[in-house]
Amino acid sequence: MDASRREKRAHGTAAFPFQIYPRGPKDNRFVPYHWHPELEIITVISGEVGLTIAENRYTGQKGDVFFVDVEQLHEIRGGQAGDFRAFVFPLDSLEFQRMDLAQSEILGPLAARQLVLRTELRRGTPGNAGITDTLAMVERACQVKQNGYQLLVKAGLLQIVALAAANGLLMPQKAALHNDYRAQTLKNIVEYLNAHFTEQLRLNDVAARFGLSPQYFCTFFRENLGKTMVQHINFLRIEQASRLLRETDRAIMDIAFSVGFENFSYFIKRFREVFGCTPSQYRKNLQQLG
Repeated sequence: MDASRREKRAHGTAAFPFQIYPRGPKDNRFVPYHWHPELEIITVISGEVGLTIAENRYTGQKGDVFFVDVEQLHEIRGGQAGDFRAFVFPLDSLEFQRMDLAQSEILGPLAARQLVLRTELRRGTPGNAGITDTLAMVERACQVKQNGYQLLVKAGLLQIVALAAANGLLMPQKAALHNDYRAQTLKNIVEYLNAHFTEQLRLNDVAARFGLSPQYFCTFFRENLGKTMVQHINFLRIEQASRLLRETDRAIMDIAFSVGFENFSYFIKRFREVFGCTPSQYRKNLQQLG
């Protein structure tokens, strides 16, 4: 999943706007902060997966489900210790042309943002088993791709909405649910850092760009994203380095410098913290996967 700033990529196709991530065993399980106009359903397959959705941080265990609202800033931290699936689709793709009760009372208000899905659905709570089973069916349908599988996927997504409604997971949207100014400021900061993380960024300069004092910027950043600016930039650099290790045969030192690290030993240390191995071991493991 390429998640640098507001995603402009198409999820699926215009005729079938649905996509499951990661797409294969070599895809990255670390997804930096991003947002998009589609709904995203994340289910934890194994281990632990760290998530930040809006200003809230979660640790997902096997079987947990999370709903990421339209345009909601989020980050996913899986990796070797945790695997997940992310199902991404536009809400209006579920709507009916004919105005029946399902359309007028649930699907229409959901697409219009008058209803929203509760973010967290832990394993063992009402509705979880049915939704995780349905997501597994949707994934199998996309893998097999028999005639009519698109209809199976759409039926599955509609069933998830129905299960959410039956188990009290649909809530009225409140005008004050999010601080629009804070959310937009966060998005602006994330977008800027995602565009410039390979450069040498100074805290004072970045804070001044957004009209904030360095002290307030540090507090604002940590309170909302759960890390310092330096930690976030390092995460972006490591994620990009892992992508280059997967997709190119460039020398590891060249990759380290190209993503913004000035010290090779520091790069190795930060990479090991994220992936639990050195960059050379990471590349070797990928080659063994074929």
